[in-house]
Amino acid sequence: MPKMPKFGSQPQSPTKRVVTPLAAARLKPVFVDRWSERYHVRTLKPDEVTPEIANWLTAPEVMEGLNAPRDAMGIDAFRAYVASFDNLRRNLVAIRRKSDDAPLGLMMLEIDLRHKVGSLHIVVGEAENRNIGVATDAVTVMVRHFFLERKMEKLTFQPLARNTRAVEVCRSSGLQLEGTLRSHRIDGRTGERLDQVVFGMTRAEFAERDEMGLDPGFSASYDGPGIDPSFRRMR
Repeated sequence: MPKMPKFGSQPQSPTKRVVTPLAAARLKPVFVDRWSERYHVRTLKPDEVTPEIANWLTAPEVMEGLNAPRDAMGIDAFRAYVASFDNLRRNLVAIRRKSDDAPLGLMMLEIDLRHKVGSLHIVVGEAENRNIGVATDAVTVMVRHFFLERKMEKLTFQPLARNTRAVEVCRSSGLQLEGTLRSHRIDGRTGERLDQVVFGMTRAEFAERDEMGLDPGFSASYDGPGIDPSFRRMR
């Protein structure tokens, strides 16, 4: 699970690496700006953080699913957390309603560039925005971005087994159950040991589903800056 921001946290300095000029040309930040028919997935910027967004990560019902700390924090601490993302190996994007740009949730995408794999984490903020397809639609957009545009090879999603809604999002998004990590986490509230499940999708699996028209919900529109209207499939 990703580390959640804490009150007073400061952005971490990126790890220094020596790269060749050719490699450096590929290591450019990627700012996500894509949408489906109903929802917009866009990189979150520090100055876009509102008290509403900052409060999501202190809501008990949200943290219960993530099994993350629920410490209160100020908006400045959250903005510092947002600024710590390099938008290359770690992307933080806001899920927004397309009609009025209202923020509905957050997604974190973490990428291992060497192995071309990534992991996805998602939070839907307010109760009225859950169980209406927001998470499934947003994950659908991100899966498409991950394979078609980032050219990655495998995506994983590792929710707690008790987080039934997240498990359902994985299944409906076409990810395959790869296994259960038994007693893998400790409940921060009760001390109980919790199972964590691993879902994944490879590039080959995505391509097969895409070719057969079984892609997970991708019949919905997929658009954004620089996307040709005919851009849909891997080929």
